[in-house]
Amino acid sequence: MSHTLNASAVSGHLLVSENRRSPMAKADLRKPETWKTEVGGAIERTRLLAGLSLKEFADRIGRDERQIARWISGTERPQLDALFAVDALRQPLVIALAELAGTGVEVETTVRIRRHA
Repeated sequence: MSHTLNASAVSGHLLVSENRRSPMAKADLRKPETWKTEVGGAIERTRLLAGLSLKEFADRIGRDERQIARWISGTERPQLDALFAVDALRQPLVIALAELAGTGVEVETTVRIRRHA
């Protein structure tokens, strides 16, 4: 089957032959997933910012301490939605994840005290 295209009808559009495909990015499955370790560090930072023991932290999230320890060590995919769902952990989690961003992101804590007369 053959198709004819009018050049003026496709003006401004790049035509790519169906037979030519862009190379797809491939993950190197032999390489460890370092993001899990980095996010695990942010989860531990969240726990510390919240001032909770591992048991208290796990209880707040409704998970077992061993599972949280696996998240922190990077051996298990963390469930960030479970952390974010706990109001008391939301702010520490956002701070800990922002710290992961590195250069170009500055985390600043401001304390304001307003006295009512």
